[in-house]
Amino acid sequence: ICPEGSQVVRTFNFQSCWDGQNTDSANHRTHVAFADERTGACPQGFKAIPQLVQRIVYDVPPGPGFAVDSFPEQLHKPITDHGDFINVFDEKLMNRMAKCINGNKRCT
Repeated sequence: ICPEGSQVVRTFNFQSCWDGQNTDSANHRTHVAFADERTGACPQGFKAIPQLVQRIVYDVPPGPGFAVDSFPEQLHKPITDHGDFINVFDEKLMNRMAKCINGNKRCT
């Protein structure tokens, strides 16, 4: 369907509201929530946190079809997509970045 040389772009928008107490929940979802798309407001009982957005770009290989997922049991359904975070910061760098982000500064 896409012209030769095209790329597939996948964007993972993570939740930007937090319940203020829990770093995880039984289903790994209910301790965070999405802000209202129109107003940007968090649901009652949640507070705003920085939003993580992953943008992943794939080259489209030649051939009749293309599927990003590689697990047949997922049936190529986008709802099976997920993103993982693995902390690789040492404590000193993590604290420096947290202070910068919490200070509402541009951090590099």
